[in-house]
Amino acid sequence: MLLGIAIKGWMLVAGGAAIFLLLVFQVLVGLRKITFKGKLHMKVHKYGAYAMVALAVFHAIAALAFLGII
Repeated sequence: MLLGIAIKGWMLVAGGAAIFLLLVFQVLVGLRKITFKGKLHMKVHKYGAYAMVALAVFHAIAALAFLGII
């Protein structure tokens, strides 16, 4: 249990898949395959990267708790 939520294996798989899709999106934005017009482009890219890091950290903590390491 983490933050009052009972963690199941499918939750870790879904979280990993979601983080992977965010990573693919960030790479495509960085390669300019997906473009944002206007002054907010780099802010959107930067905040998206911060959100992805936060999700990855939460996902890692949840996985460690699920495996009984922490």
